[in-house]
Amino acid sequence: MSNPYPDEFEQPIEAERRGIISWFVNNSVAANLLMLFFLGSGLFAVSSMRAEVFPQVDLRTVTVTVAYPGATPHEVEDGITRRVEEAITGIEGIERVRSVASEGFGTITAELEDFADEDEVLDDVKDEVSRLADFPPEEAEDPSVTKSTVNSGVMTLVIHGNASEKSMRQNAERIRDELLQLPGVSLVSLGGVRDYEISIEVSEATLRQYGLTLNEVANRVSNTSLDLPAGSIKTEAGEILLRTPGRRYTGPEFETIIIRADEDGSLLTLGQIATVRDGFVEDEVASYFNGEPAAFINISRTGDQDALEIEEKINTYLEGVTLPQGLKLAISNSQTDILRDRISLLLRNAILGFALVFLSLVLFLDLKLAFWTSMGIPISFLGGLMIASLFGITISMVSLFALIVVLGIVVDDAIVAGENIFAAQEAGETGPRAALSGVLGVAAPVTVGVFTTVAAFAPLLFSTGTLGQIMAPVPIIVIAVLIVSLFEAFFILPSHLSHSNRWGAGILSHIQKGVNARLMGFTEKVVRPVVTRCVAYKYATLAAGFGLIIIMVGLINGGYVRFVFFPQTEGDRLSAVLTMPEGTPFEATEAATNRIVAAAERLRETVDAAKPEDTPSIFTTTSVTIGQWSAFGGPGGGASGSGAHLSQVNVELITGDARIYSARKLEQMWRDEIGEIPGIEKLYIESSLFSGDADVDIQLSHNDADVMLAAVDRLKLELAQIAGTAEVEDDLEIGKRQLDFELTNAGYAAGLTTSDLARQVRQSFYGAEIERIQRGRDEIKVLVKYPLEERRSLSRLYDMRVRLADGSEAPLLTVAKVTETRGFSSIRRVDGRRIASVTAEVDEAVTTPNDVNALVKTSLLPALLRDFPGLSYSEEGSARDQSQDVAALRNNLMIALFVIFIMLAVQLKSYIQPLVILTAVPFGFLGAILGHLVMGYDLSFISIFGMVALAGVVVNDSIVLVDYYNKLVEQGFERSQAVIDAAVRRFRPILLTTATTALGLLPMLLETSRQAQFLIPMAISLAFGIIIATINILIMVPALTMIVESWRERPGKRQA
Repeated sequence: MSNPYPDEFEQPIEAERRGIISWFVNNSVAANLLMLFFLGSGLFAVSSMRAEVFPQVDLRTVTVTVAYPGATPHEVEDGITRRVEEAITGIEGIERVRSVASEGFGTITAELEDFADEDEVLDDVKDEVSRLADFPPEEAEDPSVTKSTVNSGVMTLVIHGNASEKSMRQNAERIRDELLQLPGVSLVSLGGVRDYEISIEVSEATLRQYGLTLNEVANRVSNTSLDLPAGSIKTEAGEILLRTPGRRYTGPEFETIIIRADEDGSLLTLGQIATVRDGFVEDEVASYFNGEPAAFINISRTGDQDALEIEEKINTYLEGVTLPQGLKLAISNSQTDILRDRISLLLRNAILGFALVFLSLVLFLDLKLAFWTSMGIPISFLGGLMIASLFGITISMVSLFALIVVLGIVVDDAIVAGENIFAAQEAGETGPRAALSGVLGVAAPVTVGVFTTVAAFAPLLFSTGTLGQIMAPVPIIVIAVLIVSLFEAFFILPSHLSHSNRWGAGILSHIQKGVNARLMGFTEKVVRPVVTRCVAYKYATLAAGFGLIIIMVGLINGGYVRFVFFPQTEGDRLSAVLTMPEGTPFEATEAATNRIVAAAERLRETVDAAKPEDTPSIFTTTSVTIGQWSAFGGPGGGASGSGAHLSQVNVELITGDARIYSARKLEQMWRDEIGEIPGIEKLYIESSLFSGDADVDIQLSHNDADVMLAAVDRLKLELAQIAGTAEVEDDLEIGKRQLDFELTNAGYAAGLTTSDLARQVRQSFYGAEIERIQRGRDEIKVLVKYPLEERRSLSRLYDMRVRLADGSEAPLLTVAKVTETRGFSSIRRVDGRRIASVTAEVDEAVTTPNDVNALVKTSLLPALLRDFPGLSYSEEGSARDQSQDVAALRNNLMIALFVIFIMLAVQLKSYIQPLVILTAVPFGFLGAILGHLVMGYDLSFISIFGMVALAGVVVNDSIVLVDYYNKLVEQGFERSQAVIDAAVRRFRPILLTTATTALGLLPMLLETSRQAQFLIPMAISLAFGIIIATINILIMVPALTMIVESWRERPGKRQA
């Protein structure tokens, strides 16, 4: 067959025969060994990569925590949080400092700048805290300074049945200890159980009977229960150590402590004057699993541990575990089941995508060419995973999705190179010469094309925040795979195609010839006339292109395509967290929780009545914890809380694709079934795989607490009136009733000090902490205090007698004034300012968080600032994350486009042609937006990830077209004819690269599984974007090229 475009393959190649490409073409053994290296090293890397649902997230915070038992939030603020804040503010690398002062506990969190060294900041914070004078306060525990870490949940084991609390805890501890002995299992904790405590209870009457005080009893116990080394004796037989072992570890051992020895020789022991309870702390906690008492064993992974390996070892252990009669063991909240579902889903989509890519190539190309081009996918994938493993990438939902994203892109360079080799063979070239001339003919544009795609993905490496960390494997894997694909296209593929024999025969050859004939006919009868007309009416074509861009902007501004920062991620669990007012009795919280459980049972009956027969119930298990709550699993880790006013109800669901309702729908149905519960503070229900920040989070600050409270109430009222908002709340929870003690003049006259009074009241009602003993893996407090019945009424407090300096006693109310107050349950501060947060969730079926936040910022807040002088605010939560992440991504996109421009300019030796090529980018964005409109999806941050990646992908085909146009011009073709011929000649490789990219993503686009909804927006951006951009390449690029040429030909214009 004669070559219709002279000199395309008739370039001198003798010099290149000495190059590395020529060496591989003529050395099939080297090419095959390189292929085997990529395949073998990739398989080895995959076998050693750990598996997880989402990549682990680094919170990049340093936290200082100080326990201050019995202290009020105000005391914690003054004595702990404020002092630490002032000490660490200004440390290099800290972006801002947050603190929470709550009852008995202070937490100060330093948020780090993006590229700060965590270890250096940690050391600096430790140094500053250690320099604080008189810190921590008396009765407070030593501060703990740590880097915040996230431990991803693997599963929860549940012991349940009819047994005592002690038996339940002991069996849970036994299983915990046995699990921790398994190799690879290092993080196991108990939940839904109370901590151990040894309580020495002495009544006021007994103390008076024996002339003792609580402080004297505490000191006697403390001085007796201890181990003291006494040095050593060096004898001729050797050195002998001396020690005095006296530490007590159990209740009966404490009872033998001698409190007093009388002159008559009689001994008064602790057991004679006190009741020693070796049991649990007084804070009530109750846990249930499917209605039975339960204890939870939470198993997490940390560091490089593999969730699937941990599960396998635990399942092996469970086969031999035994429990007492009446107790059962169940598995709940298994994250590995979620992981398997996601891996199966994504692998299915990848296999289908590969099959579609291969079939599309077989239709247009010889079977041999299609096969070896498609083989570039596993070669590049495994080689890329080998490189990615060196950067710590794991097998996760995100990394597998990255492979799907690059599935259709990875063969672009191989398609262009292989198609050009195929064209060379059609033009009469044979053997290695055809392979070499074909690959060299497109080597430069293919190389630039790959590196422009790399340049587009590279800025995603620098995305910050939680979402940036979650999506970090995407650019690493894509870049690694693309680089390997370039090696495959230049060094492996030409060697395999250097042999002249073809594989196509029989019916396949007949089909291929028919498809190619029709394609050629379409090219000449449709593509050529359309391109010719667009070139002839180039300014009209340009105007039409601008019109489409205006439509794109209108679709967004008009609200036809909405933007949500983070799409909902379907989970397999409903979780309800109930918060009652601080100080609520345990029984009241339990009653409210029972209403939530009853509503869940009614919902189960309603939903199961609508499901098909012979299918399992949608609800699998129900677990309840009263007195505690915790968030377990997810990429962002978990949180927790405790108190008689808190409870949590978790309902496990069957796999998402096996149920008739989405988790989000079930969440709303459960909320409706619960209805209004009188007297509660708030009820938070979550159904996502992991929970993020609130959709709306406005942080208010004012020096006057009353003004801030009024502003909070006003903002809540106005926010609740916006359609689509729900769960409008603030974090100003009213704390427990509080009694403040102040010495009277009589108290001072009696020689009392504030410290004396505080210590005696504290010892009487909180207790005097004597020591902490280590019993097994548990640290147990030992307290001396009054019996519970003497600490349950105000009359007992008011009847309390205070010991004076001379040993006499005086009634409390004669030496102190008691005032009842009530503050907030916690005091929050940011950068030294007291703050209050107003949050709300948004029903995305009605509106979007973006729209609500915009309305709040432009309408509600200006009026609030006007009516409350001195008030300041900041946007937090998802709005703050969105502002930071989108700004960073926008800047990264600009950098990527600039780098792409430089590479194109150097390759094409022109300043203007790269700009022509880059016009494909906005048209790719147009396609992405239209795709979201057609598919019914909102734009999200994940979509923007896809659009940034699209910027590099869409220029590849333009490069091949413009590069070929330049060659035709150099060979003397008239410019308008050259640009038309270039579009026609490159139509087949452009069509193939577009088809393979779109078809590779097609299974994901058509995926109905709820588990895939999180990732589909990125696939929409890439698939629809490349399709629309391809039309732009064939129409707009030729028209713009001729507009540029016409400007160049004007008198006085220099060629760019």
